[in-house]
Amino acid sequence: MDEEIFKPVSVVRLIKEKGKRIIFNKGEYVFHPGDAAEYVYCVDEGEIFISRMQEDGKEMITNHLTGDGIFGALGIFTPAREHTTYAKVRCASVIYKFDKRQFDQFIMANDELKMEWMHWLDIERDRNASKLRDLFLYGKQGAMDSILIRLCNSFGVPVRDGVLIDTQLTNQELAGLCGTSREVVNRMLAGLKNDGIVKVERKYITVLDIQALRRNINCERCTLDVCQVF
Repeated sequence: MDEEIFKPVSVVRLIKEKGKRIIFNKGEYVFHPGDAAEYVYCVDEGEIFISRMQEDGKEMITNHLTGDGIFGALGIFTPAREHTTYAKVRCASVIYKFDKRQFDQFIMANDELKMEWMHWLDIERDRNASKLRDLFLYGKQGAMDSILIRLCNSFGVPVRDGVLIDTQLTNQELAGLCGTSREVVNRMLAGLKNDGIVKVERKYITVLDIQALRRNINCERCTLDVCQVF
């Protein structure tokens, strides 16, 4: 039986039932660094990139969120603070936002919600730690290999010759996910294509040899919950 990805279903339901529904257009921002972190958000439709600017001015996309993805002021009873990341709308999207103080009260008053939320936060922590590990231990190529594996897990569709990543990504977006430049991504993708590991058609990437990517980063075969781009 295929491994299932854990989803905080009850928490998502809470945000959608109690929160405010907002429609965003492509290219708009939900929040910027420095904005007050006062809400918990949930994606109902569309896609959101969470990113931060690195010291060299390059954008690093830390999360690619789709339906039921949660972001914003996370944690429980953390003091009011400011966002340190951007939340940019990749395509026309519908998002729910729920006041963080009210959210905390609902979570703490219900044991089922509390356990589900804590479990999801643990997964999110492990997910972020594993992304950083691949980047710092194996460099830019390791980051690329890791992101391709995660994209297969998040958007992959089995096809005759491998796994199709069923979302169109520009090389600039791939560069953001890898924390590098578009030029570097172009070179790395060309190398992977020459080695017969991937092919690219109309901005769709098909991974032909996922085991080669796993060998390149000494993949620890994390749980499917952790090995995602969400």
